Amino acid sequence: MEKKKKLFFDMDGVLVDFQSGIDRLSDEVKKEYEGRLDEVPGIFSLMDPMPGAVEAVKVLRKYYDVYILSTAPWKNLSAWSDKVAWVTRHFGKIFHKHVILTHCKHLCKGDFLIDDRRKNGAGKFKGELIRFGTKRYPNWEKVVEYLLSPCNYLRPIIFVEDLNFDEITETMVEKTITALDSYAKILNERLEENYTEELADQILSLSQLTNRWLRAKKVEDEYQYYDI
Repeated sequence: MEKKKKLFFDMDGVLVDFQSGIDRLSDEVKKEYEGRLDEVPGIFSLMDPMPGAVEAVKVLRKYYDVYILSTAPWKNLSAWSDKVAWVTRHFGKIFHKHVILTHCKHLCKGDFLIDDRRKNGAGKFKGELIRFGTKRYPNWEKVVEYLLSPCNYLRPIIFVEDLNFDEITETMVEKTITALDSYAKILNERLEENYTEELADQILSLSQLTNRWLRAKKVEDEYQYYDI
């Protein structure tokens, strides 16, 4: 069975509607914890999922190896257990033992991280950071649309430095070329859209990787076609 790519989900502002928990606090509690509402004991147990979040996870898990990668307030001890309880309540066994709570997200190795901020190591994540809530990814519909593109979940290994060229197979080369063709097709269909330049960069990156694989396998008569 083909190994799935690793996809991390942040919680607050991505899977979790933080404001929904605040709205359930009394005025007295809001005043007491003003400026540090994330330290209110039990606040994370009061929150609702973001619109479309549960449905998105259920779809994406079919194509990716999914994990929670979130941060809990250091001074709010209940938040650590509340977050695990929240994930279990809304996602059942989907994230069973796949929950990582850390202030150093950049230490986790994966292909994609969906996060609304660059804090706590998200900005240094070695894979691709998908900024939820931005103009390009304003909601879960857009995020799912992007991640379900074949050029993403079928994209070759991101960590090129880990490749052992002695282990390269014809299947790996063939799959890379297929993914490259998918990129080209998508690019042609979206010439009028704003992110054409980014897709072009992805095609170039993939073609360079394909080039290295074909050269390693000494397919001299083919690799030049992909030298974009």
